Amino acid sequence: MSDHSRKEIAGEEIILELTEPSLSKVEEILIRKALQKTNWNLKKSARELEIARSTLYSKMKKYKIKRPNTL
Repeated sequence: MSDHSRKEIAGEEIILELTEPSLSKVEEILIRKALQKTNWNLKKSARELEIARSTLYSKMKKYKIKRPNTL
């Protein structure tokens, strides 16, 4: 088995090289990437990730993901 994880978000393929494969770490990275790509639009991010918005909220809480402060 390879230490690569692949996920396509809005036509963009993401390949992650992991030293220690971890599903939760990959999930956190994909959530952060989707949030950045959609400028923190939670509805669009959930759609990109193909999960319910409530699931996205739960996972953000789990991984302590918060919107960065902007000036």
